Amino acid sequence: MNLITYVQNMRELGQAKEVGLKEVIICPKELSRFGELSVQETNQLAIEAKALGMSPVLEWDILMTENEMRPALEAFKQVNLDAFDSVRVQDPGAVEWVLEHTDKKIQLIVETGNHNLESLIAWKKCLGERLERLVLSIELPLEKCKAYKEALGAPVEFLILGRILLFYTPRNLLSSLLPEDDQLRARPQLSAVGESEESPHKGFPALENRHGTFMFHIKHQFLMEHLAELDFLDRARVDFRFDSSFELLAKANEVARGTLSPKAFKELYPFDVIKGFYKVNKTDVLFKKLKNRRLQRKDDNYIGEALEVKKGGHLVIRIKGRRGIEKGDRLLFITPEGKELRAPVVELKDVELRDIENAPPESLAIMNYLGGVWVKSQVYKDS
Repeated sequence: MNLITYVQNMRELGQAKEVGLKEVIICPKELSRFGELSVQETNQLAIEAKALGMSPVLEWDILMTENEMRPALEAFKQVNLDAFDSVRVQDPGAVEWVLEHTDKKIQLIVETGNHNLESLIAWKKCLGERLERLVLSIELPLEKCKAYKEALGAPVEFLILGRILLFYTPRNLLSSLLPEDDQLRARPQLSAVGESEESPHKGFPALENRHGTFMFHIKHQFLMEHLAELDFLDRARVDFRFDSSFELLAKANEVARGTLSPKAFKELYPFDVIKGFYKVNKTDVLFKKLKNRRLQRKDDNYIGEALEVKKGGHLVIRIKGRRGIEKGDRLLFITPEGKELRAPVVELKDVELRDIENAPPESLAIMNYLGGVWVKSQVYKDS
């Protein structure tokens, strides 16, 4: 199996050459979502890759408005395209520009929003002979990837190891939370950890840079145990950017060559892992949850929903109904799975942790903890 990865300096390029990689992705910071290289460093790295007999690929994967396209084009025009064999693009405007103003082959990133065969066929027709490869979404299960590959008759690539991007916005969500005079605002990159308000999940890595804010899954994509089933891929991508050690590339390549067991590599890999949608994409089950009658509001005696639950500590209720709650009230909690729990309001506080006798509608109330209740449980006055 042919691996492909990102290289960010000469040392990593040398290691990629040592393990026998034929192709590397080079990422300038002005054009790549997670790139760190200046244009000069980008050109030097590509020239060296060529000298080593490798195929360098320029990554231009940022999404752009018209105003953002102008500075990106200025940076792109400074790149020594003669040093690159192909350009890796995601934004449709960038795709059109590369088509019209260069003669380079295009590796089209269709990881977001192109999950149906019709759209991929349209892209293939649009790019024609210039299409070198389609970078497919990891939301496509194995069988669908195989079917798409056969129907398209085009080379395909898939992420088999690395971080999973869950969310992106061009807005600066992290720095906007900092005071105006905070020196962290001036940093080119900010990192944080996020958690869900609607589930107990937490620990999501978040990153903000010049291109916006990104949030990743807690676990990494890990398909090293299924390489035999993925032998139809033209390239299998491994990503050691962010918090991984690039030295793991050699071990990943040993797995690809069959000289190291996936189990042994998994023990070396320093992160929790997941197969994602590899066997099946079950995202449509969320529609059933949205229609869950147990989560739907009933006006009779309706109070609101559990917003936060701290085991052994407290329970926060978002009061959404027409009535508030008082000390001494007896409440009924219905969990999303339908379990019913009852408890009296013994302790009651407001968000400033002041003891109160009652909490009005459209407010947050903190009451005594009740085991078995979790976030999104619906709350009613127990009649």
